[in-house]
Amino acid sequence: MRAGDLVAVDFGVPAGSEPGFVRPAVVVTADFVLQGRPRTVHVVPVTGNLDRSLPTEVRLDAPGLDKPSAAQCHLCTVVSVERIAAGRHGGVGAEALTQIRSVLADLLDLP
Repeated sequence: MRAGDLVAVDFGVPAGSEPGFVRPAVVVTADFVLQGRPRTVHVVPVTGNLDRSLPTEVRLDAPGLDKPSAAQCHLCTVVSVERIAAGRHGGVGAEALTQIRSVLADLLDLP
């Protein structure tokens, strides 16, 4: 697994506006951390609902997605690797990963 990978995550039954069920997500944990084979990783859920056009969403048109989608940076979360389905479903590319990380930095008020 690498940063920028699209993976299928079982988020379970959602509460409120949380992501739910099995859906794609972008891995955003740094590669040097992933080399240590952590038991949890940071992911950003992906939605196919593009009607909202929130400033915290990054548009994606990546192989492995069946339609144009958006990474929901405001829903970044930590999941157990046990919630990630086997296999990789492509990646979002370096430019999209940079955009996602930039929005995350803004959300967390990081320099």
